[in-house]
Amino acid sequence: MTAICPYCKAKIDYLKNYASGEHYYIFDGENYDSHEFEPNNLTNDYECPECHEVLFTDEDGAREFLLGEKNEG
Repeated sequence: MTAICPYCKAKIDYLKNYASGEHYYIFDGENYDSHEFEPNNLTNDYECPECHEVLFTDEDGAREFLLGEKNEG
């Protein structure tokens, strides 16, 4: 299902999620190996990929929007 951004009216099928926290890596002297991300819940923005407006700050709202349950377009 395609959702409609309430700001720019673009048809979108995903949101960009920006979350703050710590991401740690293992460094062996030459290479980095990505391991865990531990969110700190200070930022959890779900943005329109077209106009970059924050549409939601929680996963449930973002999911409902993308699945058509909160789509106002």
